[in-house]
Amino acid sequence: MRKIILFFAFVAVSAIAVTYTSCATEDLNVAVEESAVVVNADTRAIEVPACVNPCRDVQEVRLLAGQNIHIGSVYVVNNSEKLYVAYETTGDWKLKKVDLYVGACDKLPTNSAGNLVPGQFPYKVEFSELKTFHYFEIPLSELPEGCICVAAHADVVRVVNGEVAQSETAFGEGEKVGKNWFMKFEYCIAECVPEEPPVEVCYKGETAWAAGIRYVTKGNWATYTPYVANTPINVYAGQTYLVGTVTFSEVVDGKVTITLAALNGATLQDGSETVKIQGYNATPPSKNPAPGQFKTYKGTATTITVDAFAYYGIHLDVKRVVDCPK
Repeated sequence: MRKIILFFAFVAVSAIAVTYTSCATEDLNVAVEESAVVVNADTRAIEVPACVNPCRDVQEVRLLAGQNIHIGSVYVVNNSEKLYVAYETTGDWKLKKVDLYVGACDKLPTNSAGNLVPGQFPYKVEFSELKTFHYFEIPLSELPEGCICVAAHADVVRVVNGEVAQSETAFGEGEKVGKNWFMKFEYCIAECVPEEPPVEVCYKGETAWAAGIRYVTKGNWATYTPYVANTPINVYAGQTYLVGTVTFSEVVDGKVTITLAALNGATLQDGSETVKIQGYNATPPSKNPAPGQFKTYKGTATTITVDAFAYYGIHLDVKRVVDCPK
């Protein structure tokens, strides 16, 4: 099952994360059981559908009961099609009922005194069993563009030893509306930026040699390289295509460090012996080379320390970038 973790809003030292897990379409508006809220160390994870693919970071506000008791959070986020609003309580507090308004700020349900009327909010659920988490998903087609108002109301209870010890009205923290303490907050719907399709890169496997003197004048184009310190030497694949450079260090205690650098998007092929090096003393080679029999070095490293020689045959198995077939 695919999991995508979206990190948002740091509270104290705890990171809060929403974990998307399932794309099932049935029962999406049914309250999630307490077992779906997983606590791992300092990270709290809330499970909602993997197909959410949000367009922005999740917005979090405190869920306040009785005006100033912090009992949980309200989370809001949108993707290209829907708005998601989630309630979560913590500690002994449980959700008994939730009422939600999302939409134009000038259409908030209010009475003659200008106070919010949660009973007229369009999205509501009254639970047959107390819950600690519930979320709504609302099509963006039902909402105005840009910034909207969210009024997240809940009837909550504090349960101690299986008994209701306290009952309160709760709201997502924000700006007070009217003469009482009921609140709204603003959420700005983000427009999803389409992801750029991945750029396809195609490669062709080839043999490459550090440039220098040809082993033989006819036939094989393989080349060996005179030792010169601190001067990059081109590496060619297929005789003419530049795929990198080779640089020799100064001789230190009879050793030379050879550094390989890639160019033009080339890279070593997969394999355990894609770099083969043979050192030659004062007499340069004069026969066709057999890279499989090179003894100075064979492996995959791109920085190699070897004995100092007057000449080096440096053979690479590379793959270079080519045009992809249509």
